[in-house]
Amino acid sequence: MMKQVIKISLSILAAFCVFASAEGSSESYFDCWMENVGRVSASEIERLGIKTYGEAWICGCFNITENEGDEWGEGATKITKVWDLPAVEILKCHSKSCLENSEQYNKNLDLCVEHLNSTGFTLADFGEGKKVHDAIAQKFSDDGKLTPFGKYVEERKDRLESIPCFFQYHERPDAPRLLDWTRKGVFSISGLPEKLIPDAVGRFTDYSDVRCKDGNLWSGFLVNGYLENEMSVDTEGKFHGRETAYGNDMRLPVHQSKEFGKVLFTVDYIHGVKNGVAKFYRYSAIDNMRLENPNSKKYKSYHFLHLEVPYKKGAVHGMVNMFSQKGFLMAEIPFWDNTLHGRMTIHYPFVDDEKAKKKAKKPAKKKGKKDVEEEAEETSSSKLKDKITVDFKKGLLNGPNDLGYSFGNYRDGKLEGKFMTFEVKERCYEWIPLNGIEGTDPEKSNMVCMTEKGEKKSWGTFRNGELQGLMECANGIKGKENVDCDHAY
Repeated sequence: MMKQVIKISLSILAAFCVFASAEGSSESYFDCWMENVGRVSASEIERLGIKTYGEAWICGCFNITENEGDEWGEGATKITKVWDLPAVEILKCHSKSCLENSEQYNKNLDLCVEHLNSTGFTLADFGEGKKVHDAIAQKFSDDGKLTPFGKYVEERKDRLESIPCFFQYHERPDAPRLLDWTRKGVFSISGLPEKLIPDAVGRFTDYSDVRCKDGNLWSGFLVNGYLENEMSVDTEGKFHGRETAYGNDMRLPVHQSKEFGKVLFTVDYIHGVKNGVAKFYRYSAIDNMRLENPNSKKYKSYHFLHLEVPYKKGAVHGMVNMFSQKGFLMAEIPFWDNTLHGRMTIHYPFVDDEKAKKKAKKPAKKKGKKDVEEEAEETSSSKLKDKITVDFKKGLLNGPNDLGYSFGNYRDGKLEGKFMTFEVKERCYEWIPLNGIEGTDPEKSNMVCMTEKGEKKSWGTFRNGELQGLMECANGIKGKENVDCDHAY
C-alpha cells in the first residue's frame, strides 16, 4: 500500500532550500537520494565504518550542506549527517563508471530508488533517542516550543507504533532522468504564442520530507517541522478526496512569519485520479524568499493570483481560468483531454478602470497642460485591445488569428494565405516573479505585453506553411520568412 501512495517530486534547489546562513554563504537541506561516498564527512565515514571512499555511491537519507554558487556535484557539497533509517546501502563503482549519467550510475540509481521506495517505519522511530529523532524538527530552535510536527507526534504518543511513515525522496535539477510534468505535480502552459501569456503558469511541487499516515489521512511535513500538505486515501491506498498543500518558509527551524502558511493548491481525487476543479495559488512571500532580505517584510507583488484547472478522469479537460491579484479574469484557456482545443481568450486587467470612474465623478474644471497630457495618454491607452482571442485545434493554431504584432490564417498549425506583421507599441507587465516560473525563456516568460498596433511592417503569402516568394517590408527590404525589416543584410 505504501508504494502506491509514494509521490516522487522534483526538488528544485531554489525552493527546496531549508536554511540560509546569516551570510548567505551556504545552504543546508534534507534529501533521500544517492550521493558519491566522497562527499560524506570524515566523522560520518568513520561512524558508519565505510571502507571505500571515492569509488562508491551511498544510498540513504542525509543532511547536506552546500556552498552557495557551487554547481551540483562539486566537492563543496558535503553530507554532514547520514541517518540510520533507511538502512544505508553502499553501491560500488569503478573509475568512469562512477560518473553521473554513466550506465553504472543509472543501474545503481534504480537500485537506490527501489531501496528507498520499499523502506518504511513508524512514527515511534521519531521518539527520544530513536533512529530518526532529529531528522524532522520537533521543537523550534528560538523558543523550544513544539513545531507542528512535534505536536503531531505528541498528540499520537499513545499509538506511535501504529502510524506508518516514510521519507520522501527527490530528484535533483541535474538528475539524468527528470520526471515528466504530470508526475511532478506541475501545471504548465507552454507553446503558446509569444508575449500573450507566460510560458509556464507556475510550479506546484510537493516538497515534504516525511509522510505519516493516520487512518486514511497522509500528512507531509518539511524538515523544519511545518505541515506541507495533507491528502486522504481510500482502502487501496489511492488518493481519494482533497489534497491541500501549504506554502512555508523552508529555513531551519524557527517560527515562520505570518506571510507564510497559506494554501498553495487544492486538488480533488477519485480513487487515484484527479477529478474536479483544482485551484493553484501564488503569493510573493514564497517566490521572493531568495530575492529579498530574509528579515524584510516587503515582498514583491505581481499580477497572477490563482489558477482554476478542471480535471476529468485525470486529464485537464475544460476551460482553465487564470485570475489576477485583483480578481480579474486574465485568461480563459480551453483544454480537451490535456490538449489546447478551442478559443483561448487573453484579457488585459491591467488598465486601471478605477481612475476613469473617479475622474467621471469629479466636477469639470479648466484643463491645464498636465490635464491635456493625461488625456492624450488615456486616449492612446484606449487604442490598446482589451483582449485577444486565439483559436486552437488539437493543440495547433487554427483559423484567422490576430496576435497583435502579426495576423495570419492558420490551418492545423500552418500558415495559409496572407501573413502580415505590424509595428507595435508595447506595455509589458510582470505576471509571475522571475524566480517563480519554469519557462523556456526566463527573460520573457514572466511577462505579458499589451500591444498597440501601428503601421504594417511586412507581408507575404504562405501555402501549407511554406512561404511563397519573399516577404516584403514596408521600407523596401525583402527576404525570407524571418526577414529583418530594420536591417538590410
